[in-house]
Amino acid sequence: PDSMSGVALSLRRGIKYTVHLIATHKPLKVYAIATKAAQTTLRSDVGEQIDYYFTYGGVASKASPLDGAIAGYRKICGSAPMYKRFAFGFWQCKEHYHNQSELLDAAVKFRALRIPLDAIVQDWLYWGKLGWGPQWDPAVYPDPAKMVSNLSASSLKLMVSVWSKFADQTRFYRNMSELGFLLNGSHYYDVWSAPAREMFYQFSKAAHFSIGVEALWLDATEPEGFPHRDKRNAMGSGNLMHNSYSLMTTMAISDGLRRDYPDAQGQRVFSLTRSSFAGQQRTGACLWSGDISGNWDSFRRQIAASLNYQLSGIPFWSEDIGGFFRPSDQHTSADYHVLLTRWFQFGAFTPIFRVHGTNGNTELWEFGQQVQDRVVASAIRPRYRLLPYIYSCFFRVATEGYTVQRALAMDFSHDPATARVADTFMFGPALLVAPVIDNTTSRRLYVPGGGNISWTNFHTGEPVAPGPATLYAPYDELPLLVRPGSLLLLGPDLQHTGEKPPDPLEVRVYLGADTVFTLYEDDGESAGTAASTTIDFTWDDSVQLLTIGARQGKGFVGMLSSRTINLVKVRPGHGGGIEPTAKPDVTIAYVGKLISIKL
Repeated sequence: PDSMSGVALSLRRGIKYTVHLIATHKPLKVYAIATKAAQTTLRSDVGEQIDYYFTYGGVASKASPLDGAIAGYRKICGSAPMYKRFAFGFWQCKEHYHNQSELLDAAVKFRALRIPLDAIVQDWLYWGKLGWGPQWDPAVYPDPAKMVSNLSASSLKLMVSVWSKFADQTRFYRNMSELGFLLNGSHYYDVWSAPAREMFYQFSKAAHFSIGVEALWLDATEPEGFPHRDKRNAMGSGNLMHNSYSLMTTMAISDGLRRDYPDAQGQRVFSLTRSSFAGQQRTGACLWSGDISGNWDSFRRQIAASLNYQLSGIPFWSEDIGGFFRPSDQHTSADYHVLLTRWFQFGAFTPIFRVHGTNGNTELWEFGQQVQDRVVASAIRPRYRLLPYIYSCFFRVATEGYTVQRALAMDFSHDPATARVADTFMFGPALLVAPVIDNTTSRRLYVPGGGNISWTNFHTGEPVAPGPATLYAPYDELPLLVRPGSLLLLGPDLQHTGEKPPDPLEVRVYLGADTVFTLYEDDGESAGTAASTTIDFTWDDSVQLLTIGARQGKGFVGMLSSRTINLVKVRPGHGGGIEPTAKPDVTIAYVGKLISIKL
């Protein structure tokens, strides 16, 4: 549903103010929150004691003090695992595919149109007339196992929506009810009961995991209606454990998969869920921000929401690109087409890149050739070409407690202006992302850092000085800047993340400071990071020397023993944009041994 927020500035104490609201929908609720500078209040109606944990951020090995603090939080609550490589590709989702043929036809068309894609999602109602629960109605999904097999043959993964509730007429409801596993006579199961969690997992195992479904979309994990509020559950007070429902139900799935499918779905568990709780990152669960509206204000607020959530310590976030509640004219509205394009551009630089929405189909071809071309060129292609960079950054999440989508204050705490920037962020150590949040072709932003060392416009190679700036932003281009002293690694164009290894690898060098970037590679799915390799790329700015270190690690099946690396020293008119650089400065054949190149 639509909502909005704002800040009233320069109000004076003791003065009565009247707020006039005009709305097309009723009833309307307004919440006014008075801020108190330098004061935080923690309050609980049911807490019996408080334990305080202090995490020290000033760790020299961390990228910033905030990284150190977040790493400390994950040390307490659990580390964030490495996702399989496919998870960092593009996810196609809508509300909902109506039958098996419709879903498979969409998958075939993506491949025929050469729109890169790694996963497709079956939202709710696939149970048809059988009743709410994890079961396929054969009238509309006659052979779900074959459907999964067909998708796999096209190198596509399937995620399926599963709720924690069951309809009265289903065996799921009867089984849960007979054993007292339902919450207070509701249709939701009691996640605080270990046997109930196991039963919930077994339902999904039988319907989904046994036929090769890769992941679950665990919807409504608040749960809806709060049947545990002011009631008891298997562990005691429903109020005391009110917000931990999502943690427990995602744990039910991750525990089961890691136990039963250690060489398949359980290697690196992924699930999508609508709520979150401290420590949920350890279950492999990614939060999505719920059923948001498809308008400019909602889009703008998603940027701040993504940054604030990840500042809380959990590095996995997603959204419904384009908004879930969309206008009735979404397929023909020129303004919505611009919004959708800009939203895709933002989504390509968030942890999980997924489109979703209702009120019609969400496949790109439904919006016309121009929108399709713009989205592919400015969002999907960059996501896939940057996969070596992105995957390596998420390796740091798993091993260092790093955060990939980063509020500016994480890297520029010395610059007080960054603390209030809510619409611009870093993606990894190199890229500054400035989504366009209105229907214009320019973007005003604040470029952090200070000093005389300029950033670089990713698209043109032109310098951009720190401080207030305005960038030209045509509809098919997301404003991107590259930090001084950065190394950006790009692979070839891909139709899916497993299509081919990153060979040739393009390494773009941005002058202005010394830097090191570590390329991480593995087979994309095996549990842990033992079967993997790393290669350090080290830039010495004073002597313009790039050193590519010897390959480290045990190796993995499919590892490149040799590869071509194209080195590009970026400057105006050279090394800009998403296209491979036509004439690299240096091309080398890398065979795993240390080599240094003067640029």
